[in-house]
Amino acid sequence: MCLYHVIPTGKIFCYYSSFAQTRHGIGNFLPEDIDPSLCTHVIYAFVDITPDGRHLIPFNRNDLGPRGLYARTLALKDKNPSLKVLLAVGGWQIGSKPFIPMIKNEENRRVWIKNVVQYLRKHGFDGFDVDWEFPATRGSPPEDKYRFTQLMKGLFEAFAQEAADTGREKLLLTLATASGTYYIAQSYEPKQIIKYVDFMLLMTYNYHGQWEKITGHHSGLYRHRDDPKTGEKAQLYQEWSIDYWLDVGIPREKLIVGIPTYGMSFTLANPSNSEVHAPAVGGGRMGDYTRETGILAYYEICMNLRDKGWNSVWIEDQAAPYAVGGDQWVGYEDQKSIILKANNIKSRGLAGAFVWSVEMDDFRGTCGQGYYPLLTTIRDILSEPHVSHTCHILYLYYQCLNSVPCWSLVLFCVYIKPVHFELYFCWSLVLLHII
Repeated sequence: MCLYHVIPTGKIFCYYSSFAQTRHGIGNFLPEDIDPSLCTHVIYAFVDITPDGRHLIPFNRNDLGPRGLYARTLALKDKNPSLKVLLAVGGWQIGSKPFIPMIKNEENRRVWIKNVVQYLRKHGFDGFDVDWEFPATRGSPPEDKYRFTQLMKGLFEAFAQEAADTGREKLLLTLATASGTYYIAQSYEPKQIIKYVDFMLLMTYNYHGQWEKITGHHSGLYRHRDDPKTGEKAQLYQEWSIDYWLDVGIPREKLIVGIPTYGMSFTLANPSNSEVHAPAVGGGRMGDYTRETGILAYYEICMNLRDKGWNSVWIEDQAAPYAVGGDQWVGYEDQKSIILKANNIKSRGLAGAFVWSVEMDDFRGTCGQGYYPLLTTIRDILSEPHVSHTCHILYLYYQCLNSVPCWSLVLFCVYIKPVHFELYFCWSLVLLHII
């Protein structure tokens, strides 16, 4: 119960990919596996659009009903009454195709927006996340860049009007947003769309991946010294993306920065050359549970480090690690890198963080770092500074009883820097664990 006393002052949006219900073994993930104390908002991904572009339809056959995934996700509010649950439409996998019939004319947009409001209210959601990746690309015509502004304006105004008419709390509107000018320039009118969101969820990840011929970290906080100094490839790190949207004019209190709980992997051309920018021949092999080329969940990476002799290397320039095992290379986040990212969000006065996604963290505590080590670290950083850390120190120590060495507790002592008695208490438990 101590964990529920640590209340985030920054927003923490947690994407939940409902597809994870199909994974086997320790990868299988259901709404009950979400810890609602770690999130201020949960985003259910995804809902589909009907072929005529006028309605929303469930993505999964078991979304609806009293024991459906919608209801089970919304039931998390019983444990955290302040939790908001949003519904997301889009995602990379479906691309632009479902959006094109909806956005092609004003009448279709109007009808769809009306039906979105009805769908959200019918099923009890608190808001809507637009995750079109990306307007005016991937089969969407160039004029959709401007239609998209009108779509966001229509949603924003409809949500406000519905709240005024009914007296209900306004539905939240969020936008999952591109982080580099390759898509920004094609897809958005940046100074316009920022007017029509409650929060912008900036996708500060996937800067590098299997589509490239060399390795690269997909979510570096800073640029690598060997990265280009000009052009689009000079923009591929978090600080550049944050600065860009702040310069456009997004209010700090609306900007939510993305942190991935997965790694982007490569197969090396030569295992003896495994540094950043080493030649690669494609994506890394599928993980045992996520089963997707070029992507590994954090729990798959930490098990490879623990059980298969992989080695972790810290990229000083980018404040992030990568791991290598044979011809496999993966850039990822660990507790140390997330501490730095979360502290950057906090020190810059931004609204908070989001993760893609909860089920990619080590949610079962498989690697001995506690349950949800990455998301817990974010929550701890974005929490009220005066809240006592004693309960969490005890929680980490309890988790450490099955883990030698106890890195989660050591990292907490070093990077969270609890004060006075708590600092002494933290290090005392570390020494006790060693002895």
